[in-house]
Amino acid sequence: MKSHGTCVSHERQQAGVATLIAIFILLLISAVALALVAASDSETSLASNYRSSTRAYYAGIAGLEEARGRLLQGNPNWLGAFVPSPLAVNQVRYILNPATGETVAPTALTTAGTYPDNEYTTEFGVPVTSTTVQTTASTSTIAGVQGPTYKWVRINAITEKSIGKDVDGNGVIDTTTPLYYDSAHVTASGASEPSLVLTGASGTAMQALELTALAVTPDGSEKLVQYVVAPLSLGLNFGSPLTLAGPNVALNPASSNSYYVNGQDGQGNPGTVSGCATNPSTSLPAIGVTSTSNISAIQSSISRTSHYTGGGLADPSVGDVSSTMNANLETPSGLSTVIQQIQDNADLVYTPPSGQAATQSNLPSDMSATNPKTVVIDGDFTMSGTFTGYGLLVVTGNFTYAGNDGWKGIILVVGKGTTTFLGSGGGNNEFDGAIFAATIYDSNGNLLPSLGNVNFDINGGGGNGVYYNSCWINQAQKPPSYKILSYHETPYKD
Repeated sequence: MKSHGTCVSHERQQAGVATLIAIFILLLISAVALALVAASDSETSLASNYRSSTRAYYAGIAGLEEARGRLLQGNPNWLGAFVPSPLAVNQVRYILNPATGETVAPTALTTAGTYPDNEYTTEFGVPVTSTTVQTTASTSTIAGVQGPTYKWVRINAITEKSIGKDVDGNGVIDTTTPLYYDSAHVTASGASEPSLVLTGASGTAMQALELTALAVTPDGSEKLVQYVVAPLSLGLNFGSPLTLAGPNVALNPASSNSYYVNGQDGQGNPGTVSGCATNPSTSLPAIGVTSTSNISAIQSSISRTSHYTGGGLADPSVGDVSSTMNANLETPSGLSTVIQQIQDNADLVYTPPSGQAATQSNLPSDMSATNPKTVVIDGDFTMSGTFTGYGLLVVTGNFTYAGNDGWKGIILVVGKGTTTFLGSGGGNNEFDGAIFAATIYDSNGNLLPSLGNVNFDINGGGGNGVYYNSCWINQAQKPPSYKILSYHETPYKD
């Protein structure tokens, strides 16, 4: 039998062990609590850093998008001559966006507080101060409301060296030749960029530009982001001022002595397109067809033979232009693709009510010689009174006009069933640019396997006629958008 003293001693030992266990558990709980607090602080810090980084990222993207949007002629803050076309490699343009009281000077390369652009040296091997630099202000701040916090956007031409790629696969990195984007280009073996070329000679080649934006948030997060962009272009070429595409073409020429169709560039009374001069040495057939079997029938329908001139052909000048115009204008499927691309980027797509025709009142009210529009009329279209339109017009039905109406640019009448181009009444207006008529759908709206028949009927005076004009053709094909060819982020070095 144990003594009383022995029991007390044993109980005291148990109590001591329990105390130690309690202290250990308390320490463990405290450590876990401290770890949770630390993790919470880390997560808060990470979340804050992520928000700041994301804010800088989107501010940079906003800068890129402002520049990309302002490259378009229809933008109210169009950069215009500020970014000439083509832009030489040694020409650099900046859009500046300082905060209130702040100085943004990307060319001050040794002054960190003004956000210097040392990235240019990395890309081109020379400092940006060795180039011709121009600056303009951002339009992101409106009515005193601060816009995105990017600091500057640089716009410049690109070379093989600046993007670090041998685009033509010749083993040499070119440092001075600006690159062009050509969607029709087939890459040479070994080339790394199938759509970039070192020449703009092709009719489908458009200069590629680099847009670089630096964004800095108030808490110091920085992002340097870049696009390489190029203007989308339809690249439409026409072999004559008036092209009637199809196997069977019926022509009823104008009755007026003032009506002419002239394939020499710039004739008639076209007015002027700013920054563009026509080339009088360019002379195309007055009327172009895609089937030689139509030539004699069209010629025999024309009584005023001297009114249809051009292309070095005997009057009346009618020739096969299928080899000189875009191949995708010669088939219903190709034309359908072209029309879809135009529609996707049009300023207006309008479908008139059933049984009615659209009129000039349905066109954009701000259409003008300096602000041409791209319009798709999905149905019939009628111009009347005294009206002149500007830009690219697509009509999927019949086109009707009066002699005092005209258009400067491109008209594509690509209809359902038998397409009819009707001109009625006398007048003194004219069409400058190019008119193209073809039938690609049957009467039920189904795509034809080959082009259908076309009627071109001027059942009256018809005005002063149709005149080929390269300037208005080019003006009508203003880029509807700048395609993003590539995007990347790069570390900023101030």
